[in-house]
Amino acid sequence: MELDISEQDPEEMDLADVALEYEELVSAISILEKRREELRTRIMNTFAEKEIDVLRVGHVELKRHRVDWKLWHVRKLKPYLMERELWDMVESVDRKTLSKLIEKGFLTEEELEGTYDVETRYSLHVSRV
Repeated sequence: MELDISEQDPEEMDLADVALEYEELVSAISILEKRREELRTRIMNTFAEKEIDVLRVGHVELKRHRVDWKLWHVRKLKPYLMERELWDMVESVDRKTLSKLIEKGFLTEEELEGTYDVETRYSLHVSRV
């Protein structure tokens, strides 16, 4: 893939050249993101197959981090939060807001049991070592 990136300040470029370079960048990013996802899938499959969380190749280290996501059930959670007069603080089932309410002691994990499913997700971090 070849990409011609101008070193010129966009303010000094002809609008047609700006539009063409922008389209070229958007297209290249799309291609790169697709390729990154293909590679990520292969790497994550390898982690799962080999039951490992760290892979080092030369000076590159890949780490798989496990995160458990709560998939909230609105129809179970909303009545409970309304009863506790907390629904106005949430207004929709937002993971971050609910986590903050738990951290601040307004809610506990135990009292919310049954209002969510847990889905395990993995993030992939890469660094040079």
